[in-house]
Amino acid sequence: MTSSLINKNRKAPLINNNMLFVIPSWSKVLGFPTLGTYANQDITKILTDIVIFFGGTESSIVTDKGIIHCLFGLGYYFTKFELKSGRYIIDSRQLSGLILSDFVYDHLASSKRITLQDDEDVIYSERVVKVPIDLSFKSNNKQTFIKGALMRNLFIPYKESILEMMSTIKKPDTYDIKNNGHMILSTHWDYYNKILISSKGNYAKYINPTAGINEIIIGVDDFLSELFSSSKMSDIDKMIFQLKNVYSIIDYDPMYLSSILEKTAQYLKGPGKLIIDKKKSDKNINLKNSLFISAESRLNEVSPWPTGIRRRDKPEIISTDTNNNNNNQQVIDNSRSNIYNIEGYNTPKNDDFVLKTMRSEFVKSRSLPQMPTNSIKDILFYLRSIINDNYDMPTIGSAIEIARDNLRKLVLHLDYMWEMSKLANIYKKKNPNLSLSQKDRYELLEKVESWINNANKNMIRLNP
Repeated sequence: MTSSLINKNRKAPLINNNMLFVIPSWSKVLGFPTLGTYANQDITKILTDIVIFFGGTESSIVTDKGIIHCLFGLGYYFTKFELKSGRYIIDSRQLSGLILSDFVYDHLASSKRITLQDDEDVIYSERVVKVPIDLSFKSNNKQTFIKGALMRNLFIPYKESILEMMSTIKKPDTYDIKNNGHMILSTHWDYYNKILISSKGNYAKYINPTAGINEIIIGVDDFLSELFSSSKMSDIDKMIFQLKNVYSIIDYDPMYLSSILEKTAQYLKGPGKLIIDKKKSDKNINLKNSLFISAESRLNEVSPWPTGIRRRDKPEIISTDTNNNNNNQQVIDNSRSNIYNIEGYNTPKNDDFVLKTMRSEFVKSRSLPQMPTNSIKDILFYLRSIINDNYDMPTIGSAIEIARDNLRKLVLHLDYMWEMSKLANIYKKKNPNLSLSQKDRYELLEKVESWINNANKNMIRLNP
C-alpha cells in the first residue's frame, strides 16, 4: 500500500458528533462513475443507491494529496438496480466508516439547499441530509418543522432502505468490528469509489461486486493504521459498539421514523465543540454548508473536482455503459432469493418524463402480519400501517379485503365497506412487486383516515 499520509496527522482529533447523515444517491454525488456488475451480469440501470449513516465520531485529516473527512458509526449502502437480463435486484452492504476526499466533501457541502434554509445545524440539500440526533436545543416549533420536512423529504421516500437498515442493526451478528473488522466506503484518491474491508472478517458474500461501486477490496486495516493511532482506533471501535447497542434496543415507530431520532437522543449526547466560533464568521460569505464539525475551518474553501476524475451529471448518458473493473474477478451469486423478474413493468427510458410522485417502485413481496379482530379502530390502524409500510399493491389489496371481512364480523354495515371491496379488487389485480406511487399512497391514506374519523365519531367498538 502506497502511503499518502503525513504521520503528524495521527494527532488529528476525534470529535463526537451523533447525527443522521444521508447521501440519497451515491452515483449522483460521484458523477456516475460506474454502473457495476452483479453475479457476472452487467447492470443497466441503478434505481436507488442511498448511503445512510448513524454517525458517532468524525475527524478531518491533512494528507499530502489533500484533506480527507472521516465519519464513523453504523452505515448502510442500499441499492436497487436492473440487470441486462431484465431482472431487478435489491442489495446492500454494512458500513462502519465513510472517507470523503476534500473535493467530494465540498461537492456535498456546497450543494443547493432544498429546505431548512435558515438552519445551520440541519442540512437538507440536493446531495446530502444531515441532522443532529438530539434536537432538544431547538424550540418546539422548530423541532416540529424539522421533523415534518424530514418526513416528507427523507423518511417517506426512503422508508424501505431505512427500515432495512434498522432490521440489520438489530441482528446480533452485524457490525461486529471486533471479529470482522471495519467496512469503509471511500473516495480517497487511491481508493476512489471502493469499499475497503479487513482480511480477518468472513466476507465471502460481502466482497461480491454490486451496483455503483468500483470494487470491494481487502486493505482497510493498513489504511486506517496510517490515519489513526491504535488508541484512537480503539476509541472508534468502542463508539461503534455503543451505537450498535443503542440502535439495537430502541423501540421506534416504523410509521413515524422521526421516532428513531427521538428515542436515540435519550441515550446519546449532542455534538462536540465547534473548531471555530461561528459567531465570528460572517454567514453571508460562507461558501458551504457545515456538515462536519471538524471541517468548520474550511467553510470558505472549496476544493475543485480533479481533472483526472471524470464526472457526469446526467444518468442517461451511461444508461448502456458497463463496468469492466471486475471482469477478472470470480463471482459467486449467493443472492438468488433477492432476484425478481417483474413482468409488465417497463422502466421509463428517461426519468424526466415521469413524475416521481406518480411512479411505482420495485419492492420485495412479503407476507402480511396477523390482523387484529376485536376493534374497528384497531383494524383500521393496522390497515394504515400496512399502506405506510411499502408493501406491494396486490398485498395491500389483500389487506384491505381481510380488513373488510373482519369488520363485517363486528358490525353488519359500515358506509365505506363497498369502497373497501372496490379498492381490494383494484389492487389485487396489480402487478406484484410494485409499490403504490407516492400520490396513490397519500390518497389511500386519506381514505383510511376518513374511516378512522368515522369510527371515532360513532365510537363503535366490540365489547369484550
